[in-house]
Amino acid sequence: MRIGYIGGHSPKVNERAIDDQWTRYLGEYAELVRIPPLSFMKMFGGSIDSWKRRFPDNVMELGEGLQSLCLKYDIQTFYLNLPFVIPYVMMARNARGIDLSMLFIAHSVATPFWLKQWLALAPFVTEKDVVLHSTASCKEALLRISPRFELSVHAPLCIDLRNAIPNTGGKDRVMLAIGRIEDVKNVDFLLNCFAKIRGQVPDARLVIAGEYTGTKQQIEKYRGRIEEYMNRNGLHDAVEFTGAVLGEQKQKLFAESRLLVNLSTDPGETFGFNLLEAKASGLPVVCTRWNGFQELVAEGEDGLFVDCSWASHMPVIDEEHAIEQCVRVLTDNDLHRRLSQGALSRVKAYNYQSVMPRIVELAIQAKSHSFSGIEQKHVVRIANTAMEEMQEIYLLEHLQRFGWLNQTPYTVLSVSEDEPLSEWMNKVKPIIDHFTGEAPIHAQH
Repeated sequence: MRIGYIGGHSPKVNERAIDDQWTRYLGEYAELVRIPPLSFMKMFGGSIDSWKRRFPDNVMELGEGLQSLCLKYDIQTFYLNLPFVIPYVMMARNARGIDLSMLFIAHSVATPFWLKQWLALAPFVTEKDVVLHSTASCKEALLRISPRFELSVHAPLCIDLRNAIPNTGGKDRVMLAIGRIEDVKNVDFLLNCFAKIRGQVPDARLVIAGEYTGTKQQIEKYRGRIEEYMNRNGLHDAVEFTGAVLGEQKQKLFAESRLLVNLSTDPGETFGFNLLEAKASGLPVVCTRWNGFQELVAEGEDGLFVDCSWASHMPVIDEEHAIEQCVRVLTDNDLHRRLSQGALSRVKAYNYQSVMPRIVELAIQAKSHSFSGIEQKHVVRIANTAMEEMQEIYLLEHLQRFGWLNQTPYTVLSVSEDEPLSEWMNKVKPIIDHFTGEAPIHAQH
């Protein structure tokens, strides 16, 4: 099977690491056809912004370019690994009636960027498309946006188990936190917990691996808050910030640490890939009972959960419980050994050699569905219809707080994303209030 994808790499370290691995795994089970980014962008006249200024007159033009690209590279399935173009490409595919399946991953649902993507995509998803969700919690969020995402299918992110370095037991009592350094990841909360953990485990150390993310203003503000917490708690001799880590350096951290701690309440969290990487090394985890974490980690088997609740605008983590759970793994050798063995056993379900063949089979099945084509005027009409007028497409009761119902699937993509986290969390709560584990998850795998 031939699958086209856009060459190049994400500028973000965490996205690049996951996508590059995923593409490599896919390439073992399908013939991957690399489409040069410049060739792809030529369809948009070289610039998405200039293309958008001519919408909707150029939808068919984009469709013609897409069809030519498919003929040139002989592809009937397109892995869309450039998220911000997906809605436009699907509009053009539908308008032109191209016999082309789209394959893409729900890496996130409820960040401002991704929510707008799903709102724009909902009217144009067909049975020819493979939309992958990694957890049932993720699909539940998608279904709270639109029933059209019932078409989404479950396939967890996966990993090459041959690359993992076995955990040594972490005799130096190193707590590892790895990922983006941002307010939604609660690194400041972790520092407060760690200061109290040291009162019970004086030789404990904390390694924070990752890069600051967000706008320049957000990074400066959060960096200042982190420095304030470091100074207030006198943590400079016990906390190390390594910056972003990759490859062998990252594997070494998983091998030598005592536990991985992840106290994220990120609205965009769907899976928790660093939890999977830890599992591959046999490194126990302590994490919030949040979204996909609940499906990736088995309480008492390969990790421990920290309770959180969401009664008001923002999720609240139980600090006392977080401290208690970390101290247990740091000090109880029998517990650590049991969790480590459980991690090595349960990670086998995420081996790419088991997961990836199913994804290719899903793509083959999707390609077999007929695609009758939709007239351009129909696609344009939908793209320019206010969402509040499409009750058959959107669950409007979950979208009211955003003030976007007068937007269309096309104009919603340009709505500003700049607002405080607390305001955003309050707006998105109807879509993701099940992330705390306090509400039932109804979506099926």
